[in-house]
Amino acid sequence: MTTETVPSQAQFAVRKKARRPWGAIILFIGPAMVYFLIFVLYPLVQTFWNSVHTIAPIQGQLITTFVGLQNFRDLFDDDIFILSVKNTLIWGIVGPSIEFVTANVLAFLVYCKVPLHRFYRTAWFTPLLVSGVIVGLVFRWIFNFDWGLINVALRSAGLDELALNWLGRRDTPLAVVIFVHYWSTFGYNFILFLAGLSAISEELVEAAKIDGATTFQISVRILMPLLVPIYLTALILSFMGKMRAFNVVWVLTQGGPLHYSETVATYVQKRAFFWSSLDLGYPSAIAVAWFGVVLVGVFLINRWLRPQADQ
Repeated sequence: MTTETVPSQAQFAVRKKARRPWGAIILFIGPAMVYFLIFVLYPLVQTFWNSVHTIAPIQGQLITTFVGLQNFRDLFDDDIFILSVKNTLIWGIVGPSIEFVTANVLAFLVYCKVPLHRFYRTAWFTPLLVSGVIVGLVFRWIFNFDWGLINVALRSAGLDELALNWLGRRDTPLAVVIFVHYWSTFGYNFILFLAGLSAISEELVEAAKIDGATTFQISVRILMPLLVPIYLTALILSFMGKMRAFNVVWVLTQGGPLHYSETVATYVQKRAFFWSSLDLGYPSAIAVAWFGVVLVGVFLINRWLRPQADQ
C-alpha cells in the first residue's frame, strides 16, 4: 500500500516563489527583443540573402536572381572596392593607434592633476558631443582651398606654397579624413582610460611612492598594466568604429576625389543607392565580406591582448 505525500504549505510557498514573473520579463525585455529582431537580426539575415542574388529592376519590377558566389568573385575585379579596402585598412590601423597614444597620454596628465586639469578633462571630451555631420561641415570649411582657416593662416604667414587644396588632391584627403575623425572621437578613449585610472586604488600608488618609485615608473609598471583590459576594449571599439565610419567621410569628401578617400562604407552607399545599376545584391556582398574582415580583425586584436588582460 502506497501513501501519497501531501505537499506542505511551505513547499507550495517555495514553488510559488520559484515561478518566473513572465509578465514582467515580457514587459521589460519584449520591446528590446522586438527592436532587435526588426532592426538588427532581420536586416542582417536579409543582407546575407541579398549577397547571393542579383536584385535589379526590370520593366518596373524588382527581379531577384540567384547567382551564388558570383558577387563575391566580382569583388576581386573591382578596382574601386580594392582601393576602398586599402583606404579603410590604413585608417583602421593609423586611426586607433594615434587615438590610443593621445588618449592615454592625456588621461595620465589629467590623472596626475596637472595645472588646469579640470578644464582639460572637459575640453578634450567636448568634441565627442558634436555630431559627426556637424564636424564634417565645420572642417570642410576649415580645409577649403580659397577661404579656409588653414590656408588663410598659411597665406597670412607668407607660406603660400603650403596652402594646398587639402580635399581635392590625391595624397591629402585620406589624411584629412583620418585627422578629422580622430579629433571628434579620441575623447571617448580618453574618458575610458581616465575612468580606469580613477578606479585604481590610491593606496597602491601611495605604497609605490613610499618605496621610492617615480611618477614615470608608477605609470609604466603599475598603472598601465592594470589598464590592459580597458586598452583591449578601447582598441576593439576604435577599430570597429573606423571600419564602418561613414558620416565624416561623406560630408567631407564623399570618397573623392577619384575615390582616393573612399571607404568601404561610402562605397556600399554609392553602389546601393547612387549608381545607375540599382542592384542591391552586389553592395550586400560587399557588406557581408567586410563583416567577415571586421570579425577577423577583432579576433586578432583580442588574441593579441587577451593574454595580457587575463594576467
